[in-house]
Amino acid sequence: MEAKTELRDGAVILEVTGEIDSYTAPLLDEHLDEAFAQAKEGGHVVVLDMSGISFLASSGLSVLVDHHLRGADRGTALRIVTRPGSALRALRATTLNELLQLYASVPEALGVR
Repeated sequence: MEAKTELRDGAVILEVTGEIDSYTAPLLDEHLDEAFAQAKEGGHVVVLDMSGISFLASSGLSVLVDHHLRGADRGTALRIVTRPGSALRALRATTLNELLQLYASVPEALGVR
């Protein structure tokens, strides 16, 4: 898994690519910790762009739920961008698509039409 972060339009955007499995889920957790720390400083939301993820294991799903709940407690929204593919299938199969805020694109997650 590779990750890069940028600040844009009132959001900390964390773009991740590759696979999220039991080996890379801790890296995702670290990157999300950093993104939420940046968001708190600037009053931003966190947009996790997973459109480049080819595989999402249960360990990755757990990281997403954990950060969603922590963000809700802190008043910092986690918005997740995902496209049709294995990551979206995993979110739907576990019904996490009903809990998490999912978007089809970064501009949509930012509220830009």
